[in-house]
Amino acid sequence: MIDISAYYEKLEIALQQKSNPSYKTKIQDELSKSEWQERLFGIERTLSNIKDEKDFIEYQKSLTKLFNDLYEVITAPGVDYFISWVDEITADKNNANSKKLRKYLVDHYADSNISNSIESINSNKAILEIENSIFYPLLKDITKELKKQTDNLLKDPSQFENNIDDYFETLTTTLDGLESIQELQYSKNDQLYTDNQKASHIDFYNDYLKSIIDRGQSLKPQNETEKTQSIIIKVENRVKEIKKGISLLHDSKVALSQDETLKSIFLKLDKEVNYEKGVLNALNQFIDETWAEVEDHYNKIKNFFNQSISINFNPNWNSFSKKGGVISIIDEYTKIIGENVLTTNSNKSSDVTKKILKAKAKSIEKYLEQQTNLKDEIEVEFNERVKEFEAKSKIQLLQSLSSNNQELLKIKQGIESNIEGLKGGILKLNENNNIILFLRDYFTSTFNCFNEIRSEFEVFLQKSGMEKHLEWVEKKCNNSSEGVITTDDLNDVILIKKLLEQDLIKIEIKKKY
Repeated sequence: MIDISAYYEKLEIALQQKSNPSYKTKIQDELSKSEWQERLFGIERTLSNIKDEKDFIEYQKSLTKLFNDLYEVITAPGVDYFISWVDEITADKNNANSKKLRKYLVDHYADSNISNSIESINSNKAILEIENSIFYPLLKDITKELKKQTDNLLKDPSQFENNIDDYFETLTTTLDGLESIQELQYSKNDQLYTDNQKASHIDFYNDYLKSIIDRGQSLKPQNETEKTQSIIIKVENRVKEIKKGISLLHDSKVALSQDETLKSIFLKLDKEVNYEKGVLNALNQFIDETWAEVEDHYNKIKNFFNQSISINFNPNWNSFSKKGGVISIIDEYTKIIGENVLTTNSNKSSDVTKKILKAKAKSIEKYLEQQTNLKDEIEVEFNERVKEFEAKSKIQLLQSLSSNNQELLKIKQGIESNIEGLKGGILKLNENNNIILFLRDYFTSTFNCFNEIRSEFEVFLQKSGMEKHLEWVEKKCNNSSEGVITTDDLNDVILIKKLLEQDLIKIEIKKKY
């Protein structure tokens, strides 16, 4: 006897499949063929002509065969649809093992895991075929990964029973996951942009954006972690990376710059991004290193040329002890401003542009270092003059000799005025970041004060009639504030008396007995 219960589940599946809108027409067309009616009539005749057990067994076989054939016809469209996809992605429509897989699936279609998986795959696999998707290359890469897994399943039909569940689990999970990623449905790049990004002229970065989207669609593992991650996790990673890459460009704010030259250089550098290690790594490295360096060089050059000055060495500076440094700094400055590379290299390649900017920035850095050193040297030189004439001894000397002499008082006031002028020049030297500006506008007057202090002091000494006296004091003190008088010095008592009268020296007696 036939175990009817064994066919209940198949009957239920067959009835459900028969009403499935996806296959209903195909099933009806197949079942409307006359051969099925003829086979049924034949079985009915066999039933009416049963005479013994042998005839009954033959009847059972015919009935079972008809049911199984009908079951296959009803369930086959879903299986065939799936197998046609398998043949398509494996690029082998004559694959004998796919035919074996078809038979296995038809025979086991009553297994809900198999039937549900096939229905799910058939329903969702269209996500892999959206040709106008901006993620089409990524979808093709996913198909290649699924092909590998399908090939592994097909290579050993004897293991279908052991491997089919894991295979369907991977396939259904992947396709279900892809269905939930709405970005895969996008047909235009601007669908990835936020309203804020669009308002901030994100389209300025079009060449970069195109590269990000094109180069960010490989499932090749980017790190050790990804080697063990599922297809869907890696797909989600790629979409997130591309969107974060767009945000990185937006946050650079280059598009909002008013400097068209800087923006043109940025656009020129799009080929400098190395996407081999992923979109985020590549863009972070480019913006934080390559672009940061280029922008730094650019700003150094731009700021330098914003203060471009025309200057020549003044022959009146010939007596300055740092003359060589002044000539050198002017020559170096003139050489640098001779060509503004920001305006003369617009047609150069990105690599050449980077090298030119780097070289120019380096020459500016060298110049600025040279400028700092020269400023320090000039300041030391000027301050030494101020220190010399603001020393207590010098002030006392000028005060003592001019106290009752209007002519000397006037010269003294001139010295003091020049000291203040020199100090004002030192202040200007420190205020000016550009020494060339100081040399052009303030150095001549400051240097004149520097020289006048000395020359007026010499006139002061000459008119005071005390040059000889002071020379004697300096000789006796030998660069100190004290000295010793010997008996020989008393040969010129008038000289000593004059110094005492002017309150320039003091004689003390030391008892030696």
